Amino acid sequence: MGTNWLRSEDFFNNQTEGNYLLSKKIFDSYDLKLHSGIADPAVQTLYTDNHVFCNAFSAAYSVWDVLKSTSKGLTHGAALMLDQLMSTKAKAWDTAIQQVYTQDTSNYISLMPNHRIPFQTGTGLSRVIAVENLVSAIGTDLSLAAIKTSVQSFLTELLAARTKHQEQWVAIEKALFALETTRKSAGSSMLLGFATLLKINYLNPKAIDVYFPIEYLTYKKQVSYERTLVDPKPSPIFKRKMDIDKQTIDTINDSDFTVRIYFTNGLTDKLVPVELFVDLLPHSTGSYNPALMNYSDDRRHCYVMNMGSGTAHVEVNI
Repeated sequence: MGTNWLRSEDFFNNQTEGNYLLSKKIFDSYDLKLHSGIADPAVQTLYTDNHVFCNAFSAAYSVWDVLKSTSKGLTHGAALMLDQLMSTKAKAWDTAIQQVYTQDTSNYISLMPNHRIPFQTGTGLSRVIAVENLVSAIGTDLSLAAIKTSVQSFLTELLAARTKHQEQWVAIEKALFALETTRKSAGSSMLLGFATLLKINYLNPKAIDVYFPIEYLTYKKQVSYERTLVDPKPSPIFKRKMDIDKQTIDTINDSDFTVRIYFTNGLTDKLVPVELFVDLLPHSTGSYNPALMNYSDDRRHCYVMNMGSGTAHVEVNI
């Protein structure tokens, strides 16, 4: 059985994988350091070739970063409408229907067979279907015409908000694919540069350090954590010391419910009202300074908590 040998690994890929902000710092710094040495023809050639890959990654990063930033507004719009459905709309429609048909009538039961529950629990899609079913059940009942107009109007707005959000999510997925592709290419360019410079300076290998961002390449490798949250209870996800000047926490919430993330001192899993937290909106990605989540050197215990009524799933990358 073979053994792993660090010097035969693609250490640039290992260091940049899963952390695009760190990748950008590494690629930009390497490109600038090569440029500073273009008086040497060999370095000039490396710079010219590498600059193409660095620019491609930077362009892909910019597209992803913009989409990620704008997705928060679209996600919030869809989530807000689902909150309105749960908190006010379902109650208003139910109350209005009962003014026409009482709960013990077959007409009411055909309209609201499970009362308000389908509008207030379940996934986002299941709640949209509940609204669609109500519109269909009302049909041509003239006594409920005003109610139907209200329900249909809300449904139209809700579908539009979800469509925009879903389109944004697809765009982000495509941007992530391009970002990952260009990251690998830029990393391979760095590996080629490393091999070329090492060949030239094999009698004095330390001489090549001036061309590489050693401070970023020696960062501790990123760690990834995942949690599936079925209850609205705080769940510990990791504990560690972080450098808030260099490290970020990247998040992916691919569920229909908001997830709250925050740090405590570990003696409690709850925050007091004045302490900081970040709410990860449904189907969103984000990148945050740990300090925004209440992190400090004496608050290193990170918790996530499902703020919805169904199962949530979150991924946290450092």
